[in-house]
Amino acid sequence: MKKVFLIPATVFALLIAAQAYAQPINRLSAEFLNFNGTETTTTAAACGPGATRVGCVAGAQAGTGGKLAYSKVIFVPYLNTPTNVLYVTISAVGDNHGGESNYLSCNVDGPGGLGSNTTVCNPTPTQVGVDGGPGGWITLTHHFAYQALYGSNGAINLSFGDGGGGTSDEHDNDYYYTWCKVVPPGIHTVNLRLGNFSGPTTKVPTGSNVFFEKAFLYVDASQTPVLGACSPAPNR
Repeated sequence: MKKVFLIPATVFALLIAAQAYAQPINRLSAEFLNFNGTETTTTAAACGPGATRVGCVAGAQAGTGGKLAYSKVIFVPYLNTPTNVLYVTISAVGDNHGGESNYLSCNVDGPGGLGSNTTVCNPTPTQVGVDGGPGGWITLTHHFAYQALYGSNGAINLSFGDGGGGTSDEHDNDYYYTWCKVVPPGIHTVNLRLGNFSGPTTKVPTGSNVFFEKAFLYVDASQTPVLGACSPAPNR
């Protein structure tokens, strides 16, 4: 005699509801960059609210300055919701010279990240963050490199450590980040900008260049998730 297993109606309803909440990720673009012996580099300073640096104007818009490092036109399909969430990911190798901070910013639909209609990915603070990045920027890598005296972010003859970390190498560091941005369906332009802390400076003998190389760049989209659509989580 066969045994028949019945699923209670409440369990069945929960299973259906859980599936309804599931949001498939649609990969819109996958590209690679700098696998031919080249690097993306700049000595231009990251600009934004709270930053007073060489090459930045007072009251600079969030996520501006630096150098346009990547730009991609993508088409976001209609995914059964009026708005979708865009996910922009970079996975690369990062280098810094002169103890410089290596900053990246992401914006959608700004003309290279310099126009008045620039909209940064992720909500951005209106001041310099705890990572030293101005509004609209995040720090991917930052290492002091020194023996007895060293330079960092345009300053020279420094001797104290970065949290007691000791001598460190600045080249070939993990470089990975994902931004999110709520967008409507349609054509959009995704821009990534690369910048440093000091701008062009000769204070440090090795210069103030920041780099990335051997990068993979992904742009994905999903329906607007029910339980958080690129929205802030509570601080703990």
